[in-house]
Amino acid sequence: MARRGDMQEVELLDGDEHVTEQPETPARSRRGPRWVAAGAVAVALSLVGTQWVVDSREAAAVARLASVAGVFPQLGDELVVVREMSSVEGYDLWSAIEIGDARTATLTVAPDGSQSVEAVDQRTGAALWSTPLVGPSTERAATRENGSGGRCQGDGGWEEASTLLVCLATDGFVRYGNETEERFPATTTRVVVLDSGDGHVVAEWAVAHGSRLAVVGDLAVVGTRDAQDGVVVVGHDVQTGDEQWRYREPVEAADVTPTEQQDWGLFTAGDAVALYDGDGYVVLSETGALVRDDLREAGQDAGLGTDPVTGQLMISTYGGSSPTTTTLLAPDADPAGDVVLQGEPVRVTVDDGSLPGLTLTYRGHAYAWDRRTGEQLWEAKVQPSYNALILRGRLYLTTSTEIAGLDGRTGEVLWRTPLPVSGQGMLATDGRDLMLLSSAYDDSGVGRVTVYDLGTGDETRTIEFPPGVSDIQLMHGLLVGWSYTTDGITVLE
Repeated sequence: MARRGDMQEVELLDGDEHVTEQPETPARSRRGPRWVAAGAVAVALSLVGTQWVVDSREAAAVARLASVAGVFPQLGDELVVVREMSSVEGYDLWSAIEIGDARTATLTVAPDGSQSVEAVDQRTGAALWSTPLVGPSTERAATRENGSGGRCQGDGGWEEASTLLVCLATDGFVRYGNETEERFPATTTRVVVLDSGDGHVVAEWAVAHGSRLAVVGDLAVVGTRDAQDGVVVVGHDVQTGDEQWRYREPVEAADVTPTEQQDWGLFTAGDAVALYDGDGYVVLSETGALVRDDLREAGQDAGLGTDPVTGQLMISTYGGSSPTTTTLLAPDADPAGDVVLQGEPVRVTVDDGSLPGLTLTYRGHAYAWDRRTGEQLWEAKVQPSYNALILRGRLYLTTSTEIAGLDGRTGEVLWRTPLPVSGQGMLATDGRDLMLLSSAYDDSGVGRVTVYDLGTGDETRTIEFPPGVSDIQLMHGLLVGWSYTTDGITVLE
């Protein structure tokens, strides 16, 4: 039986007296079904086209996130060991400098005690180039894994490839025991600047024994400290070694014991250089001017760190009866640019720039601030633990019991999901999914990656760590696994 609205063709026979004359049916009525069919096809094609646009935009967004510092390579349904490292190779990996596309350069000590900078493709272990720095040493050969002497730094920022490597090449070193240390004085010390592409020497110059090194912009900053000359810091043109400026503290300010004489250092702080001299922190500008001398007490009741996104100094002050505060120093360390926030900082390990200027702290609840002005943006009634991620305008974090996704502009909690039975861990992302990395602290457990939908927080799958791998971490663009019970270090895919 035909339903109302169904369309049927009726043939009118000539001469049928029972059929009254009907108006001529418009031609469009016979083409109606074709129009409907064509319309359906057009709608279907439109939907397909819309989905294609959505999929293309999503793929483009994921591809853009792949280049953001801290984003994991995309994971499949299992993790596979593609390379196993020796304990020495693993030790070198921790101090390696990224020079692009999973390639690193490291100051290494050979079995004969000689030192060189070795560039390696970490995916395969293949050697790329080698530049010798210091000759053989019997004593240094005996302390390859428990000694320290010399170091290299790159001119790249956090998780950025370096084009120049600046090395403090010295035959002096320290041998560490269980509760002891033995010092071997240097007979030669120099700065050597290498091109990261092929390892050729760009510049080199002699410096005093016991020097410290920091790379700030186009400068190699070298410092010494002793009871006779006090603290002397010199900024050198990194391409030529030419002296650009010199800073010196009075001798009386450096009246220290031989042990205290070793307890100091230089490090990069945004566009400035920070000096720790045992009494606290001093900050010099990129022209060698004293910018900050008011941080002498910072090392006593405070913690000092560097914002991995901006490179700026962050000082968290812990007072007995006073609330914890975090001070963000300006890139040039000018005191007028200080921004003081309430709470202690929450480490943001991935920031795609979709919430520019946002800094997260914790004081009972999560607080978001504008790092440029110190204005509080919002408060969310969650208690962050471990780390947080900023992706596509959202903020992702863990608490002691759950994972939460927040609107990064308002702090509204968009979804919550309980932590898996594997427990707490670091949050990570491959740009496509949210991932919780749960460690296995002994041989009785199995570590795993629990994968969640970024939009809803729904669990989508789990990926177990390979046998013998206790935890995983992203290093130099590679997924690296290690064991808490052995010295095993592996590269995973």
